[in-house]
Amino acid sequence: MGRLMPGIMRLRRSNKNHRTRDRVQSYLDYRVRNPEPSDPPRQPQKDVSISESAEHGWRVFTVSPTGAEAHGTVVYLHGGGWMNEAVSQHWKLVQQIAAEASVKVILPAYPLVQAGGTAETVVPIVSRISERVEGPLVLMGDSAGGTIAMSTSFLLKERGRPADLTVLIAPALDMRMQNPEMDEIQPLDPWLVKKGQLLLTEMWIGENGNDPILNPFLGNTRGAGKILVFSGTRDLLNPDTRIFVRNAITAGGDVDYYEQDGHLHVYPLLPTPEGKQARNAIVNAVRRTTETR
Repeated sequence: MGRLMPGIMRLRRSNKNHRTRDRVQSYLDYRVRNPEPSDPPRQPQKDVSISESAEHGWRVFTVSPTGAEAHGTVVYLHGGGWMNEAVSQHWKLVQQIAAEASVKVILPAYPLVQAGGTAETVVPIVSRISERVEGPLVLMGDSAGGTIAMSTSFLLKERGRPADLTVLIAPALDMRMQNPEMDEIQPLDPWLVKKGQLLLTEMWIGENGNDPILNPFLGNTRGAGKILVFSGTRDLLNPDTRIFVRNAITAGGDVDYYEQDGHLHVYPLLPTPEGKQARNAIVNAVRRTTETR
């Protein structure tokens, strides 16, 4: 199944909203007129409950296990290119984590770029949400959410309250997207397109492209707690991820890296055997982190 995913993605035209800057802008304009709902599933899994609160003007959802006492908290930042709300794959993953690792999972519906969301405005609020949780803290995000998770991790480190674990699933790490190896990967990636992605990264980072917190590729992982990273080799973001991991290890960061050959962007969220293995690895890492703190 994993090897069939590129063909499936091409048939679905999964990159249709990313192919050019004009297409991205057209999609953003459409979303301004037709906002996506940020609602959770109507029927959660039987072993979790989902509650909602309002914090800093955001809708913030908390997924809690019903079969055991929670002994830690995950703050999950969903992906979607900073222009899409959480989808069913995100909700399935956070429910699995809550139930199987016995933790609370907080999922903020942060403002997207078409609503004025930027790194400068979103990351500090995610940090405040993270600072108020009790017990061990795990930051987690996929794709654009991985950017927010790592930026938050750096900001918390700077404030003297580093996360216990940061999990990055196919993260977008360098908003400048200058790595020439991306051009070599581009023909292999049926999902992300650099031309369109650049508009989104520019909108997200604004004038802060050289900020080592808001542009996490430039940050120093030493002292930021343990970091777990997942990436597939047919992902436009893979070259930057490799460099980030290498630099992190050189700097003395505590990093584990899972790379899946021939697999796509956010492969841990996809319905493949490799995706399932990655999800299980994530649950186990969260469980180990929260049970031993």
